Amino acid sequence: MPSPVDTAVQNYLTALSEGNYSGACALLDRRTRKSLVRSTGSRTSCATAFTRCLPNNAQSAKRDQSQLAFATVQVIVDGSKAHANVSGTAVARAIRRVTLARQRGRWKLTSYGKALRACRLGGRPHRTQS
Repeated sequence: MPSPVDTAVQNYLTALSEGNYSGACALLDRRTRKSLVRSTGSRTSCATAFTRCLPNNAQSAKRDQSQLAFATVQVIVDGSKAHANVSGTAVARAIRRVTLARQRGRWKLTSYGKALRACRLGGRPHRTQS
């Protein structure tokens, strides 16, 4: 049975893969959500930030749900903090690593992944064709 941390990370990957960016935003802690929005340099929503920054090829699970079964999540928990390395699917390869913290009994993501950090660092949204 997956741990609550594994479940939080899998839910995040699934939400991103399906284009459910509002659902992905709900899995981020408040500070991280605000940071993502602020990093786009415009007044936008968290979901719009994902749309602008996540490569199109990372969203292929919308078309092929079987991909979701092949994401690999490796979690290391240290008390109320954790980090997870992810691989296997297009979205997992785009995200690569996330951090989490237990807040009020639930695991929330405290980072959003490599593809989004690259966008945050002033890189242009990198839309690639699948």
